[in-house]
Amino acid sequence: MPAIPRQVEYALMALVDMHSAPAGQLFSVRELGERHHVPFDVLSKAMQRMARAGILSAVQGVNGGYRIVRELGSVSLLEVLDAVSGEMHTVNCLKTDKSCPLETSCTVSNIMSDLDARLRHFYAGICISDLMDGRVQTVCGDSTTTNGSVK
Repeated sequence: MPAIPRQVEYALMALVDMHSAPAGQLFSVRELGERHHVPFDVLSKAMQRMARAGILSAVQGVNGGYRIVRELGSVSLLEVLDAVSGEMHTVNCLKTDKSCPLETSCTVSNIMSDLDARLRHFYAGICISDLMDGRVQTVCGDSTTTNGSVK
């Protein structure tokens, strides 16, 4: 099973914290990092990337910070994964900028491509709000999942 990168875990921790606050409240990266005992630089980069993806907005200045701007029921785990870590794939050869020396002789490329598509579809069907509620039974985007199974 592919592991969720640590920086995505940190991003999810921040989203859970931010979601429980009044709408529009600003959060500093330093405050979030200290509260969750995560490195400032890693969390800062994750927050910047989620802002670029339109999940958060950034407010500059002394009293600035980040706030959630999208309903987390419409944000999929795949969106957070891709925003924070870049487009993720199960194997390196599926990344658009990678070439594989075994490309011409590989016997599992079609299998890995299919697996990759299924995992991306699964992650696309998991809404961040449902993760917070402790359930994975939702329609998030165009994917339907029930307790971890794609319908």
